[in-house]
Amino acid sequence: MNALILTHIGLEDISASEIKSLISASDVKTAPGRVFFSCKSEQELVDLCYHGRTFSKVILLLSSFTLSGVPDEKILKDLKKFIDKTAAVKCERIGTHDFTSFDVEQILNKELAKIYDVVIDHKRPQTTFFLLLDNSDAYFGVDFSGIDLGRRDYRIFLGTDALKGDIAAALLHIAGYDTKNSLLDPFCRHGIIPIEAALYATNTAPHKFCKEKFGFATIPNLKYELIDKENDFKGTIIAMDDNFKHVSASRKNTKIAGVVKSVEFSRTDLKWLDAKFGRNFLDLIITLPVQPGRSIADKTVEKVYHQLFYQAEFILKKSGKICLVMKRGVDLVKSEATEFKFSVVSERKVMQGAEELTILVFAQ
Repeated sequence: MNALILTHIGLEDISASEIKSLISASDVKTAPGRVFFSCKSEQELVDLCYHGRTFSKVILLLSSFTLSGVPDEKILKDLKKFIDKTAAVKCERIGTHDFTSFDVEQILNKELAKIYDVVIDHKRPQTTFFLLLDNSDAYFGVDFSGIDLGRRDYRIFLGTDALKGDIAAALLHIAGYDTKNSLLDPFCRHGIIPIEAALYATNTAPHKFCKEKFGFATIPNLKYELIDKENDFKGTIIAMDDNFKHVSASRKNTKIAGVVKSVEFSRTDLKWLDAKFGRNFLDLIITLPVQPGRSIADKTVEKVYHQLFYQAEFILKKSGKICLVMKRGVDLVKSEATEFKFSVVSERKVMQGAEELTILVFAQ
């Protein structure tokens, strides 16, 4: 059977690699924000929804076609086995069209109700059919995820500059994180990166505590199994910040995620990192550092970046890396990295909604 996952633009290769690691996927192909593949069973799609970390939606692909106008009832053929009492078609559009997503949903839901004598329930349907319109390309199928898999229920105590969980999880792959590595987030804010590292290190499903929200949970006649294979973790993951409120928020979010025992918390200023850890202690620094903007001047941020690389030169192992997520100030951070002989080993642009992020990996 054919399937489709939606991911952030810029993370397609990361999501494709994760799919291959989780299921026996074949014919894996990528497009901007999407990964197409074939799988052996519906259970494999369930496994992707439950254990996947770097993508937002999993679709059982029923048809794909070139758009020539408003999609009509032709795409609704042979859906009986997915339908019982309630269902709904939801549409997502990318590009310019002479109609809205609401127009498409109105037309298709009316036809769906007529053809299959089913009640249209927009809030919590038993089966959600998903239609993606990307300019002239159209993809239709069954939404197995039912929720935005990139969102995390543990993200309760938040502030500004919060990363989505799937992007934070992708950072681990980009930086080459191994569970044997010692990892530090020195600007942990709300703990998103350390939490995703702990979830990965313990093999804990990111949506373990919201199983009932999945779309596959209510699809008629679908038999599935959710398997947890959690591991003991004795490695080092440190959530650090110089702001007590951030450290407190990180701890609370980590408790909600169920991995608080796997993360160490510390309220520490950057300038004390060498004294706290010693020489050649860390394998990885992964973080979203402070960003220049209206509230923080470039010169202030420049001093922070200077201190970060000054300390990193001392506390990182020779094979150590620094992975930074930048919304602004890319040139500033590159300049400070060069001063301490850190060079960029990888750089990519990733879209978090309408916001462009630059992910940089440095090594000496």
